[in-house]
Amino acid sequence: MLPVLLALPVSAALLIWMLRIKKDNPFPKYTVIKLLIAGVISGILASVITLLGAIISLVIQIGPENLPALFNAETAKEILDQLAAQGNTPLTWGSALLIFCRTFVLVGLAEEVMKFFCAKAVMKKEGVVRTWMDALICFAIVAIGFQAAEDIGYAEGNVVLAIIRALTPFHFTFGVIMGYYWGLGKVKDNKSCTMLAIVLPAFIHTVFDYSLNMIRRSEDFGIIALAVLALMLILTVFMILKLRKWQKDKTLDVVI
Repeated sequence: MLPVLLALPVSAALLIWMLRIKKDNPFPKYTVIKLLIAGVISGILASVITLLGAIISLVIQIGPENLPALFNAETAKEILDQLAAQGNTPLTWGSALLIFCRTFVLVGLAEEVMKFFCAKAVMKKEGVVRTWMDALICFAIVAIGFQAAEDIGYAEGNVVLAIIRALTPFHFTFGVIMGYYWGLGKVKDNKSCTMLAIVLPAFIHTVFDYSLNMIRRSEDFGIIALAVLALMLILTVFMILKLRKWQKDKTLDVVI
């Protein structure tokens, strides 16, 4: 229970902040709940896509003809041991690029696409989006729901991980970027901006996850991962400051 409690305060604080931005013209309570639930659902859908992708990748690696062997404990262990050994082979530019592309499709793109369309579904059904800022807040709340659910899943039974997850609310950052560019696309009637609303968060997300995952393949990635983590923290602070400025200046109070 303690790890869960430690993982949630930052997400809760961000949610309260989003609602305070809308205090003069608040969203209905049920709309906020639906946005949070949409974030949780998007996480579940993204996990299913990632799992299916991992299964397909496994089938490709072992060959479809060897698939029945996985149902035998001994042969399955041998196959998995061989795959694990392959994972310890030295990295090449080709293998590193392949891992990056796989991470982009199965993690970055899968998660951001699910958040995008789940947010869009609630926004369309509820009809609460009048301004650019409204849209940004909706995407941010969905991202907070996703973040909270993911934090609980990762932090269960691990206090240190719970604290780390709480202090790195990067899904919120991705949600703000997504909402900003989706709104920009609406304001300018520019489909390229709408595409950026998905592709840019997905790419940044991929770079972060990739740098962390590659530490297991090479210790050289440790410094790179720390640098990426620092940049992500800077980006998060920057987006928070920008959001405060947009709120103060009413920059995004543009009807869309």
